[in-house]
Amino acid sequence: MSIYRYTARRLFQIIPVLIGVFSLTFVMVHALPGNPVRIYLGVNPSQQLADELIAQYGFNEPLWKQYLDYLWRLLHGNIGESFTHKQPVSALMLERLGPTATLMGLSYLIALPTSLVLGVYAAAEHNNMGDHASRFVGLAGLSTPNFWLGLMLIFVFAYLFDVLPASGYVPFSQDPVRALKHLVLPVVTLATAQTATLMRMTRSSMVEELSKDYVQTARAYGLPERRILLRHAFRNALLPLITIIGLQLSFLLDGSVVVEQIFAIPGMGRLAYKGLLAQDYGIIIGVNIFFALLFLVGVLLTDLAYAYIDPRIRYD
Repeated sequence: MSIYRYTARRLFQIIPVLIGVFSLTFVMVHALPGNPVRIYLGVNPSQQLADELIAQYGFNEPLWKQYLDYLWRLLHGNIGESFTHKQPVSALMLERLGPTATLMGLSYLIALPTSLVLGVYAAAEHNNMGDHASRFVGLAGLSTPNFWLGLMLIFVFAYLFDVLPASGYVPFSQDPVRALKHLVLPVVTLATAQTATLMRMTRSSMVEELSKDYVQTARAYGLPERRILLRHAFRNALLPLITIIGLQLSFLLDGSVVVEQIFAIPGMGRLAYKGLLAQDYGIIIGVNIFFALLFLVGVLLTDLAYAYIDPRIRYD
């Protein structure tokens, strides 16, 4: 099967998965206690206004009818409308896509090379001081929750030393210097756990490859250690790493919700958090579907990368 047919088939398979994600999210948000209109209008809302909003957004319809109506609109490209913002969910998500993409992209740019370098170095120094130090750093990064690390960074760099802003977001197009200053703390917070996870996986995979016979044979033939590490062992160690790198996208999406809330970044994670508090069904469903789509595309790219790295893998 050619790569084009394989990609088309996998893209087609994404559709039923997204419908499944939508169905599960729809049932879960409607199972939440409380009435979204009552939450939106406050403690003592006008009964007439509440009835108008309930009728306007179809909350008085049977649940199965609401589900079918929503699914029909979704299949026609309409994600829904937010009753708290009075705007289409797609427009709200588009406004907030830039900060989230910037945050996640910079986190990946920092986490990926840092973890690969530290992982290869730890494997090359297996059971030596460098290996122990790298493992300790990785364990510390994995054990530190995002919200705690973010708050500690704010306390140290914004409150004690006053060298970086505690919160907010400035687009690069307005002021690149201020934008970088505002992004340092959230990017470090989001990238720490990713770096630790990828570093430990890189180290484990490299240690396993370096213990194989072909590496011993290469050393016996007198090949330079750097060439054995980077040209032979690292290439073979990439396959399990690619799996983890693809799956890390879901952790970045989860982490962005917490990090954007802590640092007051107007991204999609913060939009989802506020939508959940307000029980804004449109926002919750729309962001969930978008995150699921990103994750599925990431998995597809991971599968395609397998065949590029290892030509023995065939598309079928």
